[in-house]
Parts: sequence; structure tokens; C-alpha cells
Amino acid sequence: MAKQQPQRPQPRAPQPQRVPQSPQTPARKLAPTPAPARRERRESNFNLGNQGLIFGRQNFLYMGIGLALILVGLLAMAGGAMPDPNKWEPERIYSFQRITLAPILMVAGFVVIIIGIFKKNSPIVSTDGDNVTTTTL
Repeated sequence: MAKQQPQRPQPRAPQPQRVPQSPQTPARKLAPTPAPARRERRESNFNLGNQGLIFGRQNFLYMGIGLALILVGLLAMAGGAMPDPNKWEPERIYSFQRITLAPILMVAGFVVIIIGIFKKNSPIVSTDGDNVTTTTL
């Protein structure tokens, strides 16, 4: 049998010192402090005010072109039905259109969509006499 080591006594936490109260003054309970009032009013994420849309016209154009490329790639991958369901034609299924062209179109569509999302709007500066107005497309 293994020898058991003697247990060490746990150190005691120092206890706070009590201040003796005189019998004339009773102990008072302090009232809880109220929570501070909210002074800052945050704007809602849905209320854009005068800022308009996040994406400009050019961004939506890029995203639309990307979506069209993805759809054309999916249609090229589908390719159509076999003329005779009882006959296997590997050159039709493993054609350049389905194996190479369609995935390239789809990846290109995703790249164009990503470009449309990350592209910054170019500001348009218009001057009317002394006033300079900056707007985004």
C-alpha cells in the first residue's frame, strides 16, 4: 500500500475588522443608487435616413451580370435530354460544354458577384455656382 501524505491545513482568508458601533447611533441602511439614465440614442440599422442604399447602381449591375452567368452555366451543365433513353452516349454527357464550359461560366459568375459586392461606389461631384454636391451612383 502506498503511504498517504499528511494533508496541509488550508490558509484562512483574513476577516474584515468590525468597527464597534456606539449604542446611541443605530446602523442605517443605505438606499440603492438608481441606474444611470440612457442619454445616448442609437440609430436603427434599418433607418438609413439620407444615406440611401448601401449598393449603388453599378454594384447591382455587376451582381445581375454575375447571376446571369451562373444561370447560363447551370443551363449549359443541364445540356438537355438523351435522344434515346435506351442508348448510352458518353460523348454527349462528357462533352466540353458540360465538363469545362459550364463550371467556368459559374465560377466567373461568382467572381463577378463578389466584385459587385466589394466595389466601392464612385462619387459624382456636381457644381452649381458656389455649391458643390457629392452623390454616389
